[in-house]
Amino acid sequence: MPQKGLYIFDFDGTISYTGDDIALSLNEVRKAHGLVPLETKEVLRFVGYGAKYLIDNTLNVPGASPEDILNEYKKAYYSHCTDTSRPYEGLDETLDRIIEEGGTVSMFTNKPLNITLKMLDFFGVRDRFHSIFCPENLVKRKPDPEGIFRCMEEANRSKRDTVMIGDSKADIDAGRAAGVKTCACLYGVGDREKLLEAGPDLRISDIREITDLKI
Repeated sequence: MPQKGLYIFDFDGTISYTGDDIALSLNEVRKAHGLVPLETKEVLRFVGYGAKYLIDNTLNVPGASPEDILNEYKKAYYSHCTDTSRPYEGLDETLDRIIEEGGTVSMFTNKPLNITLKMLDFFGVRDRFHSIFCPENLVKRKPDPEGIFRCMEEANRSKRDTVMIGDSKADIDAGRAAGVKTCACLYGVGDREKLLEAGPDLRISDIREITDLKI
């Protein structure tokens, strides 16, 4: 079927499994401050709402500036973000099919901008995205819908032509707040129970299924 709408993708757990590199980077900083490492599944509980939220919930270092700790994490993650993270199988063909059939691909993520761009370049798909919005080029992050509105403005698309695609409650909440369709990625790393409780309009179990859905 024709894909002429605007498809806004989240990053972590939506186009790539990134949990191991995030946990490795976080634990590198924890170790530097004498803290025991956390299991990846514990770290993933706090992924989806941005690096600050992750650090606030996993890296409390007495006497240290939270901003300094956040910057330490961002530096560590920038170094490790492509150690094991790879795009989900079928990402290339999915993005290409959307574009070939007249659709537009954008990204709205709470992931730091420099890391997002580095990874998209590493995956070889940065050129597919019409626009990319991260905390550094927005006023507010998800679940605020600002990034969705910016993506629609850049692509000259309406709410009825737009779908927000992600694996966390923050993605669905942002989409609902923007008044656009929402698609839950059941294969991602987000809390599935909370993801479904958020009431997504659509659900997929493989990224390639997105091109078979009517938005």
